[in-house]
Amino acid sequence: MKNLVFGIIMLALFSSCKKEAEKVIQENEKSEVINPISEPNPFIGKNKTKAMVLGVFHFDNPGLDSYKEKFAFNILEEKRQKELDILLDKIAEFKPTKILIEWPRIKMDSITNAQYQNYLNGSFKLVDKKNEVYQIGFKLAKKLDHNRIYCSDASADWFGAELDWDNYDGDAYLKAKGQYEKSRRYDYDSFYELSDSLKSVQTLTEHLASDNKLENRLKDHQAYLTEVVLEGAGDNYLGADGVARWYRRNLRIFANAYDFTNFDKEERLLLIYGSGHVWQLRQLFTDSPDFDYVEANDYLKE
Repeated sequence: MKNLVFGIIMLALFSSCKKEAEKVIQENEKSEVINPISEPNPFIGKNKTKAMVLGVFHFDNPGLDSYKEKFAFNILEEKRQKELDILLDKIAEFKPTKILIEWPRIKMDSITNAQYQNYLNGSFKLVDKKNEVYQIGFKLAKKLDHNRIYCSDASADWFGAELDWDNYDGDAYLKAKGQYEKSRRYDYDSFYELSDSLKSVQTLTEHLASDNKLENRLKDHQAYLTEVVLEGAGDNYLGADGVARWYRRNLRIFANAYDFTNFDKEERLLLIYGSGHVWQLRQLFTDSPDFDYVEANDYLKE
């Protein structure tokens, strides 16, 4: 009799535990269905957006970068205009639905689109306009029947140590801190000069294909992580703050691209930016759950 009672109690306990376990499993399954971390589709609308960054050199270089160009290039020459037509045909195959350019969104978007509308109706000419925004951005947008283009750049104010910049000597500071040799152990100037020289002998498409090679974009990015970041380490962290400012700008560009995107439509973003931006922007688009990144060189093949 005792064995019978004991068996009934154990059976009841087992049945209760089984029901509880089944309840937990059902709750977990339900949680997995509605949990956007487990299922990222709720993060986007109906479609992921394809994004491509075309890294370019500045056709009308303002001389704001640390490396100053030494080799001439004139996009307005007849030869270069023919090369530009070939480039536009290649990039058009990506079928971008929105073209984003490296001009400030807040200050320039309305002005730029007024110019673009005048370009479409023939009252704004590009015969003397060297900038890649006009030569690639405007011309490609017109070729694809776009009704507007998108200024997507954003500045990032300096937030680090305040110095007497007019009298600041970076090399002297690095030497005084014992950081000079380490910060200069890679010859990035030779890398920049080689790229600068090639643009004068390669076709436009050939040169942009070289500029957009991942190994070249990585090398350019690595300059920030070796030469730049070291300056002021252990003191004012001038270099680290400079790199952070660069990332901040690219994050703002990415935020603008995100804001421009309608995930309920099948969109394809083309960003036309200085090639130095490619590595950071590529990383942001690649890491985002809402974008599929497309390599520019997939369309720059000869």
